[in-house]
Amino acid sequence: MKFLGAFLFIILMGACDMVERENATISTERVAKNTSNSSEDSIQSGGLIDTSRQNIEIEDSLISEIEASILDAEDDYEYVDALTLGSGVRINWLERYRGRKLRDGELVLIEYRLGLPDGKIIDGNNKMKMPNLPFVVGYNMQNKGWDLALSELCVGDMAKIEIPSRLAYGKKGLGTVIPPNTDNWLFIKIHGLVRADFEEGGVKYWELRSGENRETNKRKVKFHMIASTKNKANIFNTYASNFPLTYTPGQKNYPKGLQQVLKKAKKGQQLFLILQPNMAYGDKGYLDLVGPNEAVFYNLKIIDVE
Repeated sequence: MKFLGAFLFIILMGACDMVERENATISTERVAKNTSNSSEDSIQSGGLIDTSRQNIEIEDSLISEIEASILDAEDDYEYVDALTLGSGVRINWLERYRGRKLRDGELVLIEYRLGLPDGKIIDGNNKMKMPNLPFVVGYNMQNKGWDLALSELCVGDMAKIEIPSRLAYGKKGLGTVIPPNTDNWLFIKIHGLVRADFEEGGVKYWELRSGENRETNKRKVKFHMIASTKNKANIFNTYASNFPLTYTPGQKNYPKGLQQVLKKAKKGQQLFLILQPNMAYGDKGYLDLVGPNEAVFYNLKIIDVE
Protein backbone atom coordinates (compact mmCIF):
# COMPACT_ATOMS: atom_id res chain seq x y z
CA MET A 1 0.00 0.00 0.00
CA LYS A 2 1.27 3.44 -0.87
CA PHE A 3 1.91 6.01 1.87
CA LEU A 4 1.62 9.78 1.82
CA GLY A 5 5.17 10.98 2.04
CA ALA A 6 7.07 8.64 4.34
CA PHE A 7 4.30 8.59 6.68
CA LEU A 8 0.58 8.38 6.60
CA PHE A 9 -0.90 5.49 8.48
CA ILE A 10 2.23 4.40 10.22
CA ILE A 11 2.03 7.81 11.84
CA LEU A 12 -1.67 7.58 12.59
CA MET A 13 -1.85 4.07 13.79
CA GLY A 14 1.36 2.20 13.59
CA ALA A 15 -1.33 -0.18 12.60
CA CYS A 16 -3.90 1.02 10.15
CA ASP A 17 -1.37 0.88 7.38
CA MET A 18 -2.83 -2.52 6.66
CA VAL A 19 -6.34 -1.15 6.18
CA GLU A 20 -6.76 -0.20 2.54
CA ARG A 21 -7.73 3.44 2.55
CA GLU A 22 -10.51 3.42 0.02
CA ASN A 23 -12.46 0.81 1.99
CA ALA A 24 -11.23 1.07 5.55
CA THR A 25 -14.07 3.11 7.03
CA ILE A 26 -15.87 1.15 9.75
CA SER A 27 -19.36 0.35 8.54
CA THR A 28 -22.56 0.35 10.54
CA GLU A 29 -25.99 -1.15 10.79
CA ARG A 30 -27.33 1.50 13.12
CA VAL A 31 -26.23 4.27 15.46
CA ALA A 32 -27.67 3.64 18.91
CA LYS A 33 -27.87 6.76 21.06
CA ASN A 34 -27.85 6.38 24.82
CA THR A 35 -29.18 9.50 26.51
CA SER A 36 -29.70 8.20 30.03
CA ASN A 37 -28.19 10.78 32.38
CA SER A 38 -28.17 8.38 35.31
CA SER A 39 -25.82 5.84 33.75
CA GLU A 40 -22.04 6.06 34.01
CA ASP A 41 -21.91 4.84 30.43
CA SER A 42 -24.25 7.54 29.17
CA ILE A 43 -22.97 8.84 25.86
CA GLN A 44 -24.19 12.25 24.80
CA SER A 45 -24.10 13.21 21.12
CA GLY A 46 -23.16 9.88 19.67
CA GLY A 47 -23.31 6.31 20.83
CA LEU A 48 -22.42 2.73 20.18
CA ILE A 49 -22.12 1.80 16.55
CA ASP A 50 -22.76 -1.77 15.46
CA THR A 51 -20.53 -2.89 12.62
CA SER A 52 -22.06 -4.38 9.49
CA ARG A 53 -21.36 -4.05 5.81
CA GLN A 54 -23.10 -0.71 5.18
CA ASN A 55 -20.95 2.42 5.19
CA ILE A 56 -21.60 4.88 7.99
CA GLU A 57 -22.83 8.35 7.22
CA ILE A 58 -21.02 10.98 9.32
CA GLU A 59 -21.92 14.63 9.29
CA ASP A 60 -19.15 17.06 8.43
CA SER A 61 -17.67 18.91 11.38
CA LEU A 62 -15.62 22.07 11.60
CA ILE A 63 -12.54 19.91 11.11
CA SER A 64 -13.64 19.07 7.59
CA GLU A 65 -13.27 22.77 6.78
CA ILE A 66 -9.57 22.80 7.72
CA GLU A 67 -7.93 22.25 4.36
CA ALA A 68 -5.23 24.81 3.58
CA SER A 69 -3.61 25.35 6.97
CA ILE A 70 -3.99 24.14 10.54
CA LEU A 71 -3.99 27.82 11.52
CA ASP A 72 -7.40 28.23 9.89
CA ALA A 73 -9.07 26.98 13.06
CA GLU A 74 -7.03 29.38 15.15
CA ASP A 75 -8.34 32.29 13.12
CA ASP A 76 -11.93 31.21 12.55
CA TYR A 77 -13.11 29.39 15.69
CA GLU A 78 -13.31 30.04 19.40
CA TYR A 79 -12.38 27.56 22.09
CA VAL A 80 -14.95 26.82 24.78
CA ASP A 81 -12.70 25.16 27.37
CA ALA A 82 -9.07 24.18 27.98
CA LEU A 83 -7.01 21.77 30.08
CA THR A 84 -3.26 21.29 30.41
CA LEU A 85 -2.27 17.81 31.62
CA GLY A 86 0.67 17.10 33.86
CA SER A 87 2.42 15.57 30.86
CA GLY A 88 2.35 18.93 29.09
CA VAL A 89 -0.35 17.93 26.60
CA ARG A 90 -2.86 20.77 26.22
CA ILE A 91 -6.47 20.26 25.16
CA ASN A 92 -8.43 23.19 23.72
CA TRP A 93 -12.07 22.27 23.13
CA LEU A 94 -14.02 23.59 20.16
CA GLU A 95 -16.99 21.55 21.34
CA ARG A 96 -17.16 19.84 24.72
CA TYR A 97 -19.71 17.30 25.88
CA ARG A 98 -20.17 15.90 29.36
CA GLY A 99 -20.42 12.19 28.71
CA ARG A 100 -17.99 9.77 30.28
CA LYS A 101 -14.37 9.81 29.16
CA LEU A 102 -13.06 7.36 26.61
CA ARG A 103 -11.49 4.21 28.02
CA ASP A 104 -8.49 2.15 27.03
CA GLY A 105 -9.45 -0.63 24.67
CA GLU A 106 -12.39 1.20 23.10
CA LEU A 107 -12.59 1.75 19.36
CA VAL A 108 -13.70 5.20 18.28
CA LEU A 109 -14.35 6.78 14.91
CA ILE A 110 -12.28 9.92 14.52
CA GLU A 111 -12.03 12.78 12.08
CA TYR A 112 -8.74 14.65 12.29
CA ARG A 113 -6.11 16.96 10.91
CA LEU A 114 -2.51 16.69 12.12
CA GLY A 115 -0.30 19.71 11.69
CA LEU A 116 2.68 21.64 12.94
CA PRO A 117 2.77 25.03 14.69
CA ASP A 118 3.73 26.70 11.41
CA GLY A 119 0.32 25.70 10.07
CA LYS A 120 1.45 22.90 7.73
CA ILE A 121 -1.03 20.01 7.56
CA ILE A 122 0.90 16.77 7.39
CA ASP A 123 -1.87 14.22 7.77
CA GLY A 124 -5.62 13.81 8.01
CA ASN A 125 -8.46 11.52 7.08
CA ASN A 126 -9.16 13.88 4.15
CA LYS A 127 -5.79 12.98 2.63
CA MET A 128 -7.01 9.39 2.51
CA LYS A 129 -10.37 10.50 1.10
CA MET A 130 -12.12 8.95 4.08
CA PRO A 131 -14.78 10.60 6.27
CA ASN A 132 -13.44 8.94 9.42
CA LEU A 133 -10.92 6.43 10.70
CA PRO A 134 -11.09 3.73 13.40
CA PHE A 135 -8.76 4.21 16.37
CA VAL A 136 -8.31 2.01 19.46
CA VAL A 137 -7.61 4.10 22.55
CA GLY A 138 -4.71 3.34 24.87
CA TYR A 139 -2.55 0.98 22.81
CA ASN A 140 0.04 3.21 21.15
CA MET A 141 -1.55 3.25 17.72
CA GLN A 142 -0.03 6.70 17.41
CA ASN A 143 2.44 8.57 19.60
CA LYS A 144 1.86 8.77 23.34
CA GLY A 145 0.39 12.27 23.18
CA TRP A 146 -2.65 10.97 21.32
CA ASP A 147 -3.57 8.42 23.98
CA LEU A 148 -3.01 10.89 26.81
CA ALA A 149 -5.35 13.38 25.16
CA LEU A 150 -8.05 10.93 24.06
CA SER A 151 -8.36 9.61 27.62
CA GLU A 152 -9.71 13.08 28.53
CA LEU A 153 -12.24 13.25 25.69
CA CYS A 154 -15.72 11.82 25.24
CA VAL A 155 -17.96 11.11 22.27
CA GLY A 156 -18.97 14.33 20.56
CA ASP A 157 -15.89 16.30 21.64
CA MET A 158 -13.96 18.32 19.11
CA ALA A 159 -10.63 19.74 20.20
CA LYS A 160 -7.23 21.02 19.27
CA ILE A 161 -4.53 18.94 21.02
CA GLU A 162 -1.09 20.50 21.47
CA ILE A 163 1.41 17.65 21.86
CA PRO A 164 4.93 18.48 23.08
CA SER A 165 7.64 17.12 20.82
CA ARG A 166 8.90 14.68 23.46
CA LEU A 167 5.47 12.98 23.39
CA ALA A 168 5.41 13.06 19.58
CA TYR A 169 8.52 12.47 17.48
CA GLY A 170 11.10 14.02 19.77
CA LYS A 171 14.68 14.72 18.86
CA LYS A 172 14.61 12.53 15.76
CA GLY A 173 11.53 13.98 14.11
CA LEU A 174 10.10 12.01 11.22
CA GLY A 175 12.11 12.10 8.02
CA THR A 176 11.43 15.23 6.03
CA VAL A 177 7.87 15.47 7.33
CA ILE A 178 8.39 16.53 10.95
CA PRO A 179 11.57 18.38 11.95
CA PRO A 180 13.34 17.40 15.19
CA ASN A 181 11.95 18.86 18.43
CA THR A 182 8.69 19.97 16.82
CA ASP A 183 5.38 20.06 18.68
CA ASN A 184 2.37 18.47 16.98
CA TRP A 185 -1.05 20.07 16.69
CA LEU A 186 -3.93 17.65 16.37
CA PHE A 187 -7.48 18.75 15.58
CA ILE A 188 -9.81 15.84 16.30
CA LYS A 189 -13.52 15.04 16.42
CA ILE A 190 -14.79 11.94 18.28
CA HIS A 191 -17.76 10.73 16.26
CA GLY A 192 -18.73 7.52 18.06
CA LEU A 193 -17.83 4.31 19.85
CA VAL A 194 -17.88 1.08 17.86
CA ARG A 195 -19.18 -2.07 19.53
CA ALA A 196 -16.89 -5.07 19.12
CA ASP A 197 -18.01 -7.83 16.77
CA PHE A 198 -16.80 -10.44 19.26
CA GLU A 199 -15.91 -10.27 22.95
CA GLU A 200 -15.59 -13.41 25.03
CA GLY A 201 -13.09 -15.11 27.33
CA GLY A 202 -10.37 -12.48 26.99
CA VAL A 203 -10.66 -12.12 23.20
CA LYS A 204 -12.16 -8.97 21.70
CA TYR A 205 -12.12 -7.93 18.08
CA TRP A 206 -13.62 -5.60 15.50
CA GLU A 207 -13.91 -6.85 11.93
CA LEU A 208 -12.87 -4.02 9.61
CA ARG A 209 -13.28 -6.16 6.54
CA SER A 210 -15.09 -9.48 6.48
CA GLY A 211 -13.01 -11.35 3.93
CA GLU A 212 -14.04 -14.27 1.71
CA ASN A 213 -16.29 -17.06 2.88
CA ARG A 214 -15.05 -20.18 1.18
CA GLU A 215 -14.63 -23.82 2.03
CA THR A 216 -11.09 -24.77 3.06
CA ASN A 217 -9.44 -27.18 5.44
CA LYS A 218 -7.19 -24.33 6.56
CA ARG A 219 -3.83 -26.00 6.38
CA LYS A 220 -2.11 -22.64 6.47
CA VAL A 221 -3.00 -19.02 7.23
CA LYS A 222 -0.72 -16.28 5.91
CA PHE A 223 -1.05 -12.91 7.60
CA HIS A 224 0.49 -9.54 8.41
CA MET A 225 0.29 -8.06 11.88
CA ILE A 226 1.34 -5.12 13.99
CA ALA A 227 1.15 -5.59 17.76
CA SER A 228 1.40 -3.09 20.60
CA THR A 229 0.75 -2.86 24.32
CA LYS A 230 -0.12 0.07 26.54
CA ASN A 231 3.57 0.49 27.27
CA LYS A 232 5.21 -0.24 23.92
CA ALA A 233 4.33 0.45 20.31
CA ASN A 234 5.16 -1.93 17.47
CA ILE A 235 6.47 -4.82 19.52
CA PHE A 236 5.86 -6.91 16.39
CA ASN A 237 5.57 -5.40 12.92
CA THR A 238 5.69 -7.69 9.92
CA TYR A 239 5.31 -4.72 7.59
CA ALA A 240 8.60 -3.27 8.81
CA SER A 241 10.33 -6.56 8.04
CA ASN A 242 8.24 -7.12 4.88
CA PHE A 243 7.88 -10.70 6.04
CA PRO A 244 4.33 -11.99 6.63
CA LEU A 245 3.80 -14.80 9.09
CA THR A 246 2.13 -18.17 8.66
CA TYR A 247 -0.01 -20.17 11.04
CA THR A 248 -0.77 -23.88 10.76
CA PRO A 249 -3.47 -25.29 13.05
CA GLY A 250 -1.77 -26.98 15.97
CA GLN A 251 1.12 -24.52 16.17
CA LYS A 252 1.84 -23.52 19.76
CA ASN A 253 4.20 -20.58 19.26
CA TYR A 254 1.36 -18.03 19.06
CA PRO A 255 -0.73 -16.81 22.02
CA LYS A 256 -3.92 -18.80 22.66
CA GLY A 257 -6.19 -15.95 21.67
CA LEU A 258 -4.36 -15.34 18.40
CA GLN A 259 -4.56 -19.05 17.57
CA GLN A 260 -8.30 -18.94 18.25
CA VAL A 261 -8.81 -16.07 15.82
CA LEU A 262 -6.51 -17.48 13.13
CA LYS A 263 -8.34 -20.82 13.13
CA LYS A 264 -11.43 -18.95 11.90
CA ALA A 265 -9.58 -16.58 9.57
CA LYS A 266 -10.86 -15.72 6.09
CA LYS A 267 -8.82 -14.47 3.16
CA GLY A 268 -8.93 -10.68 3.00
CA GLN A 269 -10.22 -10.32 6.56
CA GLN A 270 -8.93 -7.40 8.60
CA LEU A 271 -9.30 -7.19 12.35
CA PHE A 272 -8.44 -5.03 15.32
CA LEU A 273 -7.89 -7.52 18.13
CA ILE A 274 -7.26 -7.14 21.86
CA LEU A 275 -6.11 -10.14 23.89
CA GLN A 276 -6.32 -9.99 27.64
CA PRO A 277 -3.36 -11.53 29.53
CA ASN A 278 -5.05 -14.93 29.95
CA MET A 279 -5.24 -15.23 26.16
CA ALA A 280 -1.93 -13.49 25.45
CA TYR A 281 1.28 -14.04 27.42
CA GLY A 282 -0.14 -14.42 30.92
CA ASP A 283 1.80 -13.69 34.09
CA LYS A 284 5.14 -14.47 32.45
CA GLY A 285 4.98 -11.90 29.68
CA TYR A 286 7.22 -12.21 26.65
CA LEU A 287 10.90 -11.28 26.75
CA ASP A 288 11.20 -7.53 27.34
CA LEU A 289 8.37 -6.80 24.90
CA VAL A 290 5.23 -7.76 26.81
CA GLY A 291 5.09 -7.31 30.56
CA PRO A 292 3.52 -9.81 32.97
CA ASN A 293 -0.28 -9.68 32.91
CA GLU A 294 -0.31 -7.21 30.05
CA ALA A 295 -2.96 -7.09 27.32
CA VAL A 296 -1.84 -6.99 23.67
CA PHE A 297 -3.44 -5.18 20.75
CA TYR A 298 -3.11 -6.61 17.23
CA ASN A 299 -3.89 -5.20 13.82
CA LEU A 300 -4.31 -8.24 11.59
CA LYS A 301 -4.61 -8.60 7.84
CA ILE A 302 -5.25 -12.11 6.52
CA ILE A 303 -3.43 -12.43 3.20
CA ASP A 304 -4.39 -15.98 2.32
CA VAL A 305 -6.00 -19.11 3.71
CA GLU A 306 -5.09 -22.43 2.12
